[in-house]
Amino acid sequence: MFWFRDVEGKNQLLNDQFFPLATLLSRLLKEKYDGKKIQFINIDFSSEEAYKLNPVIRMNYTHYASVMGGHLRYYGVIDFKAFDKLTDIDKKKFIWEKAHEYLQVASKTIKNEQLLIASEYSYKKGIEINLNPDYRMIETDVMVHSLPMKAAVWVNFKNDGMYSKLTLEKNGLIIFEKEIDKTKNGVEFFLEMYKKIEVKGNTIIVKGSKDVKYLPLRIPIDEEAIKV
Repeated sequence: MFWFRDVEGKNQLLNDQFFPLATLLSRLLKEKYDGKKIQFINIDFSSEEAYKLNPVIRMNYTHYASVMGGHLRYYGVIDFKAFDKLTDIDKKKFIWEKAHEYLQVASKTIKNEQLLIASEYSYKKGIEINLNPDYRMIETDVMVHSLPMKAAVWVNFKNDGMYSKLTLEKNGLIIFEKEIDKTKNGVEFFLEMYKKIEVKGNTIIVKGSKDVKYLPLRIPIDEEAIKV
């Protein structure tokens, strides 16, 4: 997770704005990381003035604790005056560069070679996909109207929040999609509440957390809707 803090305290607006980028970094790290378990990785972007107001916390400092399954935190620095002058695209690039830099420093500090490798991989992979945080949360092969295809539940990040949708894909082409739900950025539960996709007859069934009232969600698929 990314945390922004200035002299006025936590900047929730920036925390939410860069939640998709933090989610992308976390997901890419998990693709590559094969070392000792780290349950939480947090990167702070705080102004020098904020550190001066709270001298107990050192800037440019790596903290690691084995509690809670492993907790790594890097206390980085940001110049908000210069940052605020950047375009939204350049802000994303800047935070991506800094997050990579801080993870590299943290990896070397705690002597975790696997995290060093994973952070380099995630940085390059993120650049390759233009820092697009959208991804398939779950996916599976299905048969609908006797046609083999791939069903997936996606999360799409937009300026006004996170959206989930179901897609059916055949031969690499999306032939059906339906929006499921939406919420504000920063709600981590939204990224974990869908667990499984099943088919009964020609109905897609999305299963997940019992705390979500509309799950399991049944979506009948009309044969005409999936004709290519």
